Amino acid sequence: MKFNSNPPRSVIAKGLALATLFSVMAVADANPSADAVARLHAARSLRCTFTSEVTTWVRNGHRTVEQTAEHGSATYDNIDVAKGTARMVANAGAGDLTVWVERTLGSLWMLERTPSGNVVVTTVFPMHAEGTDEFVVLEARHLIMGTIVLGQDTYGTCKVWQ
Repeated sequence: MKFNSNPPRSVIAKGLALATLFSVMAVADANPSADAVARLHAARSLRCTFTSEVTTWVRNGHRTVEQTAEHGSATYDNIDVAKGTARMVANAGAGDLTVWVERTLGSLWMLERTPSGNVVVTTVFPMHAEGTDEFVVLEARHLIMGTIVLGQDTYGTCKVWQ
């Protein structure tokens, strides 16, 4: 069986368009302040409050999208970027996380693999939510439960909790 290693032109065009978009976005916005980056990287504990959520449900192949208010919170503790570890405590329990820092603009990434094998990605950005000194946080979950697929993107803010 012979495989064609050259991607279709539409895939190349989409990739170039996305790369251009991300480049323009990076240049258009000012880089986060060095103080915000340093403060985020020095944090050993963050208390995050989530306020809105967009959920995509796929039930038996049919997709629906919902936007709702969210009232959850989580504490990310024992954050050690050098070791790449942290601990998360939330309403549903606690878990160990893998953490790392994005090197270009300084976002803090935290990855949880749930006991069922699903993945939760939490990104804390070195950017303050409007009118606050709290960091912007986005969390994404992708789950499968029988014939239901769920994707959630949740927005909130985090404050250094030390």
